Amino acid sequence: MSYTRTAQFNSRRQSNWGRNQNTVAFASAIKLGPVTHTVLVALMITVLGLIYLTQATRASGYDYAASDVESKISALSEQKKDLEVENARLTALQSIQNSSVAKNMTTPTDVQHVSE
Repeated sequence: MSYTRTAQFNSRRQSNWGRNQNTVAFASAIKLGPVTHTVLVALMITVLGLIYLTQATRASGYDYAASDVESKISALSEQKKDLEVENARLTALQSIQNSSVAKNMTTPTDVQHVSE
């Protein structure tokens, strides 16, 4: 008999709320229907699509800026090559004029041009 009594007491004890436990179950006051869910999902997809488009156009803008920089680099490198050639020519002329062979040369007395 004492065993049955303890079993009944334990079952009643488990069904009752214990100490420091909430006795109220909160439920959401907002109930959304299937149409509202569909609209919200479509809105989220639209926002994500707009974010993607802004990022994609920003990347193409960087591409145009990079191509501008590349064209400037190529133009400057061509100018550098031309200046190097000009520097070499002027240096060669100066070294030729200052050479001992050029100093020992005399001006020609008679110059004749060949014409056909």
